[in-house]
Amino acid sequence: MRRLIFLLLPLFLFAKINNDFYNTGNTGWFFNENNETNETNKTKTLKINPFNLKEIMKLPDDKFMHSIPLNNLDLYSADAFNKVFKRAKGIAVMKPTRYNVYVVKKMQKFMTDQATKFAKVWYVETLQNPNELGYPDIKASTYARNTQMIQKNRREKEFFKKHLKDLGFVVFYNPADKMINIRERWIIDTFKKQYGNFDFVWIDVTKRPDLVRKFNIKALPDMFFVYKNPKGEGIWARVKTGLTTLDDIVENTIFVYNNIIAPKDKGGK
Repeated sequence: MRRLIFLLLPLFLFAKINNDFYNTGNTGWFFNENNETNETNKTKTLKINPFNLKEIMKLPDDKFMHSIPLNNLDLYSADAFNKVFKRAKGIAVMKPTRYNVYVVKKMQKFMTDQATKFAKVWYVETLQNPNELGYPDIKASTYARNTQMIQKNRREKEFFKKHLKDLGFVVFYNPADKMINIRERWIIDTFKKQYGNFDFVWIDVTKRPDLVRKFNIKALPDMFFVYKNPKGEGIWARVKTGLTTLDDIVENTIFVYNNIIAPKDKGGK
């Protein structure tokens, strides 16, 4: 077995999960910053609190549009944002100037970014806390044998080939569940044949109640991956609670890695 196996066991007492991914998101103007219209400069001359909803809603259309704090939309409450957006959209439809449309597009992009972040956190939290939050199947259950499927398979194989030396798995199990364990091992063997001979460490929960408490294990089998970052630290994340399928291991591992492991732990800045 590769050197990664020596990383897994000592890290039981030092496991960590990085959930900071949702603090980052897409940024940037709908138009290039260097191509802002001169109208945007008008916002600098306004002497008004843009977060005082009663105050800005009384403004004439032009001043209202220029009062919207496009770079600080996250400071609005959800209710206030919706009211401001509704009026801005109505103004833009009736007065489709370049700046009015820009404002609405900017606000719409903000909503899309927030929705994307929400969807990612929703799925990750469900995956990491399956007993509390359930485990909805949000993935397609049937894949067509087409070009898209071929490309998807290629990306998956490239991912696991890249991480063969820095990714390992831990499976918590109860030896009394013989049939379940046989099936789980069969799925894992299939995964290893198709994606690489990854290390899988099996932990008997009857012998390690300390780890059961540490990782809040309530249903078995319970699978985690352990990622070794460039500093040699092990980062743990749950892959699936309960019986897995091949797709569970492949898709959940890639999704969780992409959305939980911080860029700095991937070797980025």
